[in-house]
Amino acid sequence: MKTKWKSRKRFRGRLMGLALASILAAGCLAAAAGGTARAAAPLDLSAPCTLQVRVEPKALSEDGEAQSPDVAIDLYKVADAVKEENYDAYRLEAAGAFADMDVDITVGEMAGEELLRTWKEQAQNAAAIVFAEGNRMAPAATAVKAQGAELVEFPGLEPGLYLMVPRGADLEAADYLVRETLEGETGEPQETIQTIAYSDSYTFTYSPQLVALPIKESTDGTAATSNPGEWIYQLTGFNAAESKPALSDRFGALRIDKELTEYVTGSPATFVFTVEATLRGNLVYSNVVSLTFSAPGTQSELILDRIPVGAEVTVTESYSGTTYQAAPGSAQTQTLTLTNAEPEDADFTNIASFRNIYDGSGRQGSAITNHFEYADDGQGLVWNWTQIPAGEEE
Repeated sequence: MKTKWKSRKRFRGRLMGLALASILAAGCLAAAAGGTARAAAPLDLSAPCTLQVRVEPKALSEDGEAQSPDVAIDLYKVADAVKEENYDAYRLEAAGAFADMDVDITVGEMAGEELLRTWKEQAQNAAAIVFAEGNRMAPAATAVKAQGAELVEFPGLEPGLYLMVPRGADLEAADYLVRETLEGETGEPQETIQTIAYSDSYTFTYSPQLVALPIKESTDGTAATSNPGEWIYQLTGFNAAESKPALSDRFGALRIDKELTEYVTGSPATFVFTVEATLRGNLVYSNVVSLTFSAPGTQSELILDRIPVGAEVTVTESYSGTTYQAAPGSAQTQTLTLTNAEPEDADFTNIASFRNIYDGSGRQGSAITNHFEYADDGQGLVWNWTQIPAGEEE
């Protein structure tokens, strides 16, 4: 079912009474520390604003390596800031393609979880417009994180409300955009939009965020236009917005190559390989792969499912039939560290290669049924493999 959004013509409210903790959790505003007793300069909506976004290295665990992705950040202008008559404050009015979006929020009337939920919903509503199928919107500004930098900067922005969308700098929209339909609070299906970026070993997943410019200094734990502090037009340094990614392991591909130099006429020749991967001392992948030959030649099996990049992968040829043996120089057990290279890349090295020759025994072999079972051996779940000769199947 397609998600339906209600329509309104403008934002309402004066950005008042926001709890600082809720603001930071929602990723929609930032506030400076400390107050001031001096008279503040009045709001100037002709003044340009600067936004910095913090993109710090992060690790998946305490003992993991902190990494930072190649990330670009797109900004989309959602609403204009309009001066409130007789007040040192502004309201937000939806702009351009967002004019019909339902953002009917009187911010000062909400707090805590309600405020957090509302801003998240509005960020998703805006993202649904930006990434509408077949009609993707161009961003108002884009900035790419420089090598080794932890801040991405947008100078010269007009006051207003912006949608911030981090994404992989080297990825196309088809690769960085993730759409998922979930059940909403009312039971209706609701589309969620997220974006991804990659570091060497991690996948960084981002939710779209709303950022308002300018803001007021915090005096009592709130960021409100009614504060007596100065207006902040430069959200930089301490006031920089957070990109707030969720981290998960990045998965890579593994290829098993098998060459059979000679084939003895008779039953098909089946070769069985066990694949196990460990990461940070934990078994993270265990599986069994088989390749069957009815003639000499080479076959490959590409494994794409959930082996984390950086894992130590051990591939063992656990069965080569009754007629064949490993060729000289071909180890029955091979170990490699999985990289993030794609199978089609020239530098793809996640390959375990095996070569078998006829053992000269004169046997033609017989049909074997290979039975695999994933079971607990008392020390954890492992693959158990048994062979059932022809004629003995149940």
